[in-house]
Amino acid sequence: MKKNIAAGAAIAGAALIAVSGTVAGTADAGKLPGGFKSKNLGDGNSIQIRLFDESVTRTKAVTNIPTSREVLVSGKIAITTKGDIKGATLTSGYQVGCQVSFGASAGSEGGAELDTSSGGVTPSGEATAGFKLGPGETAFKPIIKVKDSDDEEMNAISFSNGRGGLAYSQERFGVDGCAGHASARAIVKVQAKTDTFKGNITLYGKPFSLG
Repeated sequence: MKKNIAAGAAIAGAALIAVSGTVAGTADAGKLPGGFKSKNLGDGNSIQIRLFDESVTRTKAVTNIPTSREVLVSGKIAITTKGDIKGATLTSGYQVGCQVSFGASAGSEGGAELDTSSGGVTPSGEATAGFKLGPGETAFKPIIKVKDSDDEEMNAISFSNGRGGLAYSQERFGVDGCAGHASARAIVKVQAKTDTFKGNITLYGKPFSLG
């Protein structure tokens, strides 16, 4: 399996860094609608978030038991800002749940809140490929994994000059021990600051089934 993640601090829309990957022995692939969100921050400032070219491929779990499911996800994210944005940070990943109805479509405000300081989603922590989730539990699988100056892993990237973005290909995660329905959805969060605003803008992708 080959996978790639690419991030850029000054890349726009379709010009976002391209990635590709190939996986053997996978099946049940499908495109996802992605999403778009625009927020006016006042005083001529605004942020637009676009999630596109998103897809999921359901693949056979290594454990080969009915309560285990695995998927590979790909997508691209483009962030555009307008006005005097003093700083912006991008965090992205997938919220995964066992028998959980997220009840949110792309662009909605509902659902669990992504914590950029810990990389987690309330109430559960970070998920890896092959993590255990019981009924009603959720976890967060980060897409961004970068090292800071102290060699500590971070799940966010900062950008300036009005544009930022991320491309990821065939990122794997799975669920073990979930006897019921398992699902997931993308979360894209931008933390921004202006002279009069400091807060978060969150885009939720459309929920999809892990099986």
